[in-house]
Amino acid sequence: MINLEEFTSEIHRDIPLSQHMGFRFCKFNCAIESGADLYTELPLAPNLNDKNTAFGGSIATLATLSGWSLVTLISRQLDLSSEVVVYHSEQSFDAPITADLHSIAKVPTEDLESFADKLEKEGRAKLTVDVEIFGQANSSQQPASASARYTGKYLATVR
Repeated sequence: MINLEEFTSEIHRDIPLSQHMGFRFCKFNCAIESGADLYTELPLAPNLNDKNTAFGGSIATLATLSGWSLVTLISRQLDLSSEVVVYHSEQSFDAPITADLHSIAKVPTEDLESFADKLEKEGRAKLTVDVEIFGQANSSQQPASASARYTGKYLATVR
């Protein structure tokens, strides 16, 4: 079982920027038959820009770190210790964010199955993660559309 509190401490230690930004994990789900997702949060206050909206660099960091974390957690769920790196990403900023940020990183079932199979057999696999970022008062008030979208391609290599 993955302990998100321990993983948060590890991330804050190994990636100090995550702690300064207030990055935190909310929920992780992973099952070969249903895919994987990771919910994360970022408070607005330490991530403001000069327009009193979320800084684009903070949004990009939240998205990249959420994708990286999801791939890392999936590897651990498979009992495989892996080095994970992002090798390509694209992001769009669709609306300003004026409240705390909430992200959802997802991997569909078929991609998760292929990734798990290849990582276990070959010790190396690629995985694409889609992340949607919302700005709202709390995660129960999810708006109809994301304020930012991200697609990241990650490579995991078993250590």
